[in-house]
Amino acid sequence: METLYREGKARAIGVSNFQPAHLDRLLQTAEVVPAVNQIELHPWLQQEELRTLHRDLGITTEAWSPLGRGQVLQDPVVLDLAAAHGRTAAQVILRWHVQLGNVAIPKASSHDRIGENLDVFGFSLDDAAMQALAGLERGFRTGSHPDSVN
Repeated sequence: METLYREGKARAIGVSNFQPAHLDRLLQTAEVVPAVNQIELHPWLQQEELRTLHRDLGITTEAWSPLGRGQVLQDPVVLDLAAAHGRTAAQVILRWHVQLGNVAIPKASSHDRIGENLDVFGFSLDDAAMQALAGLERGFRTGSHPDSVN
């Protein structure tokens, strides 16, 4: 991948599901810091330590399953914030990602949902809302932990 990058055949190199130890091991020999690390990330699994490491290294955090495979959409805190802002639960969670600086590309099965998911720039969450969402951390994974898969 680094050869392709140096040859100009790739503009960036990214990784997926790398935890801090994986990044440490990679950066011991890599010449190019990954531009992005795609990780499971949603209000029930916030991975703050990893996001901080990303910021320190200049790595963009991309959330896979940014809505917790839909499970977080039913969280009472999220529903209350959605009602207070006149938005959907998905819009509140996606706005949370935007304000944290994450890249979030949710799965959507209909044109209407895609439009809703894009409509997250016409409002913002105040500090109290961001704190309420921060308080939802549960360490809940919808997928396998990268250290124990396979």
